[in-house]
Amino acid sequence: MKCRSMLVAFVVCCLAPIPASAADDAVFDSNGVKIRYVTVGKGEPIVLLHGWMSDSGMWGRLDTNPAAKEYQLIAVDLRGHGKSGKPHEAAKYGPEMAEDVVRLLDHLKLAKAHLVGYSMGAIVAGKVAAMHPERVVSIVYGGQAPILPVKVKADAREIEVFARAVEEGKDLGEYLLEVLPAQKAKLSMEEANKLAKILYGDKDVKAFAAAGRGIKNLDVTGEQLKQCKAPILFVHGSKEAAATKERAAVIVKLLGRGEIKVIEGADHVTTLTKPEFAKAIEEFIRANKQK
Repeated sequence: MKCRSMLVAFVVCCLAPIPASAADDAVFDSNGVKIRYVTVGKGEPIVLLHGWMSDSGMWGRLDTNPAAKEYQLIAVDLRGHGKSGKPHEAAKYGPEMAEDVVRLLDHLKLAKAHLVGYSMGAIVAGKVAAMHPERVVSIVYGGQAPILPVKVKADAREIEVFARAVEEGKDLGEYLLEVLPAQKAKLSMEEANKLAKILYGDKDVKAFAAAGRGIKNLDVTGEQLKQCKAPILFVHGSKEAAATKERAAVIVKLLGRGEIKVIEGADHVTTLTKPEFAKAIEEFIRANKQK
């Protein structure tokens, strides 16, 4: 999991939050957990899935998004995030996050949808594809790729650093310095702790920790992924984590299909800000609309 860069994105979101929309803001019950979502527009549905420690606001305002004129845009606060319910047990995350997406489709009476996930959201999308292939029109894996079992342990290290700090009641400034080594020479521990309070002071860090630890249970097998025939697109920056790029290439080779779009000079955070990112998604979904 590329958490360092997602943490930077989280800093930006916390300091300058962007509402996902001023449109239809609603909640539904997903197996006992409240899930909040925002939807706007009409047409083929596109479900937007955010990254770890972020929320639906990372997609910006949906009601001013030009795509809303052609599609039904649906941004979800995944459980443990935003205004959705926040269990503190890791067992209530993992596959349940994928099931939340399917239950949302059921709630909205949608047979299937395009899925666009970024970071953790991409991993959730991969689990949906593996477990409910009939509910997927197409998938965009942004900044991540489905977790194959052999990669789980290596990818979970930074999540565990955060979770242990929360578990042990430590100041999260220590975590910031751990996962953002470039800041060690710029921030004292006192300054890091102050920044951590700005970032996490009003957040449910136990829910973040549980959600992070549950990610490893979103792993899928190659055989499961083969069951989903939906078109797939991987979009990541040229400076993305090597493990992510490797896994995307392995999956494309395994399935014998799929596209990989590399945005030159972009990393895990800046990929989201590049015009090429939105353009790649738009062109891909337009080319794979239901007939």
